[in-house]
Amino acid sequence: MPDRDLIHELLEPLRTALQMETEGRQLFLEAARRASGRHARQTFEFLAAEEERHIERIREFYASIEDKGSAAAAEIPPSDPGKRLLEFNDQLANLRDEIKPTLSDIEAFRFAIRFENGAEEFYRKQIETTPSDKARDFYRWLVGEEEIHAQVLGSCLEFAEDPAAWFRRHGRSK
Repeated sequence: MPDRDLIHELLEPLRTALQMETEGRQLFLEAARRASGRHARQTFEFLAAEEERHIERIREFYASIEDKGSAAAAEIPPSDPGKRLLEFNDQLANLRDEIKPTLSDIEAFRFAIRFENGAEEFYRKQIETTPSDKARDFYRWLVGEEEIHAQVLGSCLEFAEDPAAWFRRHGRSK
């Protein structure tokens, strides 16, 4: 029979994670709705879809623990955040003549970075405190996801504030 205290200890932070990811999705959808620039809108729509993907993965992980009585059998999704960032930056470079970010877009990028950093911090704490190796691996996956989102947003912010510097940094000429 599974240890109910252990199961509760594993599931409680996942409930919090679900709430955070749901709030993040709503935040990004609202930011997309309010964005004045096409690029900002597309970025926030992309991030809302990413949050929805996280919600599904967390639900799957949660259900696996609930059904099996431990995290041992849960699957950790594959991820290639570096590749996703390069693809995003390539798309950003292709839109260079169409992007005219406003101050409100820039502020939205800054706020979103703080949100992603907060989620990353929460997941890092879970890595340190969870009693399950598999759960630690899952939280490491979530940390990687949040890191890539913060990098995407950082790239957008840098591009919005100083496009010439962004192109120099990423080895592309304007």
